[in-house]
Amino acid sequence: MGEFLLHLWDEFDDVMGICRHVATVMAPELVAASAPVIAATSGTLLAGAATLLLYHRHLLKLFLA
Repeated sequence: MGEFLLHLWDEFDDVMGICRHVATVMAPELVAASAPVIAATSGTLLAGAATLLLYHRHLLKLFLA
């Protein structure tokens, strides 16, 4: 029984090592891949906010008329 548990523990340790390796390798790649998406989203939000600030008087006239 003890030998079986040692083999089971060894396999579990191998799987955990693989998971750690994949997580270590994937984290920088995910950050690098998401940077353009974050930049585009923030640019879009800034453009929308600027548009609302520039035209808020016109919008208020439409809603209050």
